[in-house]
Amino acid sequence: MAKELEEFRLALDDRLASSRWGWLLKRLLSRVELQVLKYYKRDPWERVGLELVKELYSKEASVLSILLGDGMPILFSPGEVLNLWQQAQLLKGHGGAFAEVGAFEGDSAEIVCKAKGDREFYIFEAFTGLPRSANRVDRRFRQGLFASREQELRRRLQRYANTRVIAGYFPETADCILHERFSYVHIDVDLYESTYAALSIFYPRLLIGGRIIAHDYSQSEGVWRAVDEFLYDKRGSLEAMGTTQAVITKLA
Repeated sequence: MAKELEEFRLALDDRLASSRWGWLLKRLLSRVELQVLKYYKRDPWERVGLELVKELYSKEASVLSILLGDGMPILFSPGEVLNLWQQAQLLKGHGGAFAEVGAFEGDSAEIVCKAKGDREFYIFEAFTGLPRSANRVDRRFRQGLFASREQELRRRLQRYANTRVIAGYFPETADCILHERFSYVHIDVDLYESTYAALSIFYPRLLIGGRIIAHDYSQSEGVWRAVDEFLYDKRGSLEAMGTTQAVITKLA
């Protein structure tokens, strides 16, 4: 019975993530969470980040636009966006480049651009949606889900210096970063093989003390299996955050 309930929950979550009514609910929940964060985040440093998060959400698609199918909400929660800003702020002086694999509409990339300073930032996005996966742990995700618009992402990020958008499925597009060392990496690719491949490329190139943020760690079986299996014989720490994210820190 527990297995059937979990499969029903995942199916409902997928339906909400790809329907207009689900997007409206997501938009409403984000507005509620912003108010909660405003109440609890009292530290001046966190308040700076929260103002940037609020600015990002002020540009979110309107209710009418979502109903008409002309727009969609930010798929990250405000707390997740604030976490990314904080991590980028902490690591901008660490040395090394920044990277993101799986940018979608660019919300997570833009908040990092506002924090990274002059760090080189590589942004990888396929634009054709998720690839096909034959792995049973990825069964909830269909091929082509989360397709996005390349020109829109490039337009959105072009005003930020030292920011490169690389189109195509990772790691086939990884040649341009094989010479780099990294301090900040954000991985949001949903699937087991994609997550494991990204970790295999970036972890060996991560500076000591550098961090990888894995999105969907607490809600995607493929992601948490890939992360846990990859880190099994590595000297790195794994910390689950108070959202769907987890942070991997390279210790040696």
